Order: sequence, then structure tokens, then C-alpha cells
Amino acid sequence: MSDKSNEANPLRVQVKNGLSNFIQKYRAVLIGIVLVVLVILVGLAVWSQLEGSTKKDFAARIEKSQEEFTAWKQETDTTKKEALAKALEEELLVIEKNAPVSYGLLKAWFLHGDFFAEQKKWVDAAKAYKTVFDKDPHSYLAPISLVNAAVSQEEAGDVAAALVLLETFLKDFSSNVVLAPQVYFTKGHLQELQLKPADALVSYKALQEKYAESNWTKLAHDRIILLGSD
Repeated sequence: MSDKSNEANPLRVQVKNGLSNFIQKYRAVLIGIVLVVLVILVGLAVWSQLEGSTKKDFAARIEKSQEEFTAWKQETDTTKKEALAKALEEELLVIEKNAPVSYGLLKAWFLHGDFFAEQKKWVDAAKAYKTVFDKDPHSYLAPISLVNAAVSQEEAGDVAAALVLLETFLKDFSSNVVLAPQVYFTKGHLQELQLKPADALVSYKALQEKYAESNWTKLAHDRIILLGSD
């Protein structure tokens, strides 16, 4: 029955024979390909485990750095405080250089921003905070990092740079009910400092429309009345 079927389908026989010949001829090559695929898969599995282990290691290191940061802030002895500061910054630099994009890396940059801000090194603080957003704009630290960066730029006297950061925040996080009202108000305040009352009114009114119940809106309402009477 099989022979008759094959005779009736010569094309099928040719395909079958051709595939059989191909497998026999290139069996070693095919086996090699399978082995390569297996090696790759095993390698990926090992790499994934190592990456997970690495991320956990850096997460633990940054938590220790957080404790060291607190100890540094509370230290009153000048010599000890300087030594703690040096050790803390060296550790943060190591984490920032070697950690994969993960909680440990982002927290290191954020903590570095806090470290600079505590010393009133506002430009350095702004750069460190902004790096958190640049590394991972979707992380939970990204919105607060942008706000902190903007505050640092304002403290440094660079109102224009602060406004750029606030605009970036509103582009990505305008629905953040905790931070957005403050950002809208701060934006209006900085625009007033730039002697741009019309732009400030737009920011205050946007805050009023989007977050009517916020305490920041009450402040904005007062500014709208004052600017409208000018």
C-alpha cells in the first residue's frame, strides 16, 4: 500500500529522500547547531541568574550606603565626618560605575544627589538627580528626582534650567497627584521671577483646572487674583 502510494506521488518520494539525504549529509552540522543553541540557552540562564545576583548585591550595598549617609549627617566630629564623607562618595562612585540599571544604581544616584544637596552643592545635586531620570524614566524614583533636580537648579540660581526640568516632569508625570500640583505652582512662581506674568497665569490656571482641591491650588488662586489685578 505504501509502495503504491509512493509510486502515485513521485514528488513526495523525492522530497522525502532529499530530506533524508540532507539530514544524513549534514547531521554533524545540525547537531553542532543544536549544541550551539543549547550552549546559548544555558549561557542566558546563567547570565540571568548572575545578573539577578548582581542586582541583589548592589541593592544591599546601596542600603548600607544609606545607613552611612545617615551616620555622616549625624556626625558632629569634623574629622570623623570628613572620613565618612570620603568613604561614602567612593562607595557611591563604585556602585554608579559597576551596577546594572536596577534599584541599586538608581538609588545610588539619588543618594548622591541628597549627599550633594546636604552640602549645598546644588549644580552637582541637580546632575545626580537628573541622572536617575535619564537612567530609567519609568522608575518610581524618576518623578521625585526631576522635582529635586529642579529645586536644586533653582537653589543654584538657574531658573531657566529649573523650568526645563519642570516641563519635563509635566510632560511625563502631570497625572502624579502628589507632585504635579507643586510642580505647576513652582513653574508659575519661577515664571514670575522671569517677569513673565502671562506665562505664570497659564501655569496657575492649569493647576486650578487639574487639581482644584490641592492646597497648592489655594496659593495659585491668590496669585491669579494678584496678577490679574496688575
